[in-house]
Amino acid sequence: MKKTYIVVFIVIALMFINTSSSLANTIIYSLAIVPLAILLGDQTTRISDYIGQKKGGLLAATVGNVPELMMGIWSIKYGMVPLVQASLIGSIINNMLLGLGIAVVFGGFKFKEQNFSSIIARTNFNMLLLAMSSMVVIATLNRYSVVMDSVIISISVKVAVLLIGIYILGLVFSLYTHNNLFVVSEYSEEKKSTVNIKVIESAITLIFISVLLYFVSDKLIYNIRDFIKHYNISQEFIGIILIPFLGNIGENVSTIMCAMQNKVDMSLETAIGSSIQISLFVTPVLVIFSCFMGLNMTLLFPTFHIIMCGIAVGMSFLVFQDGKTYWLEGSILITSYMIITLAYYYIV
Repeated sequence: MKKTYIVVFIVIALMFINTSSSLANTIIYSLAIVPLAILLGDQTTRISDYIGQKKGGLLAATVGNVPELMMGIWSIKYGMVPLVQASLIGSIINNMLLGLGIAVVFGGFKFKEQNFSSIIARTNFNMLLLAMSSMVVIATLNRYSVVMDSVIISISVKVAVLLIGIYILGLVFSLYTHNNLFVVSEYSEEKKSTVNIKVIESAITLIFISVLLYFVSDKLIYNIRDFIKHYNISQEFIGIILIPFLGNIGENVSTIMCAMQNKVDMSLETAIGSSIQISLFVTPVLVIFSCFMGLNMTLLFPTFHIIMCGIAVGMSFLVFQDGKTYWLEGSILITSYMIITLAYYYIV
């Protein structure tokens, strides 16, 4: 806990630093978000020891997406919709290729071969493919039909509601009606005696860090806006690279730590579950939020975004469909991420 207090104190101190350079401010607030995101991942990993890998992974994914949601809300408020869309796609790519890739490499070097529940992986990928399908349908409609922008906005809001609904149904399926298919570990009776105190302590810490992230995100996005204007850098490139890196670092750390502890099911649940939440919950919530703000963010993503996201999901599916992983497969995922990053650097 002492480390937590020290980190929080440093972050609060950084929030009061304001230089005349948007670049310097962006770096400062980026550095402030990193330890907070890592603390989120650390706290959720502790809680998972008491609630099991499935629920722990879900919690880690949920909490890990708090930075993306915060930065997405502020980006919409500042009118940077292309940045939001790029960061959402970037988060999925980051989770599916970079985070999982590093986790598989580290876990593979330590354990040579790691096994996990193929049921969990298959169910999660089905949810991801549904999210991908919604983006493809709307992009196809816009490409081959003459529709007004107002129609695209209306369809996006309706589809967003449907996606949130299927996400909730997925939670009911995995946590209640068919939870027996997803239980891979239980905590012992000895741990049950202290679970309440430990969970409450971690929950309070998570809430406090989330509130702090909200204010740090505001300062970061405000300075990123000025940085983009001053240096004439595309919102898409910043959204694909910087925002997902900062937002996902906590859950990426959790993913890697779980893989090194041979908790591959939780590692997958954290990374893939995070991507599911981004596509089926965070993105729809931001679409609905932007509609109320009058800024009209839609589910109409650029074709290149959709293709790159499809590649990330497809590569991960091929790696995790057989219920076991090796370090070479992780290297393939990381290489795919680097190729996509290079493509964005030269295209957008």
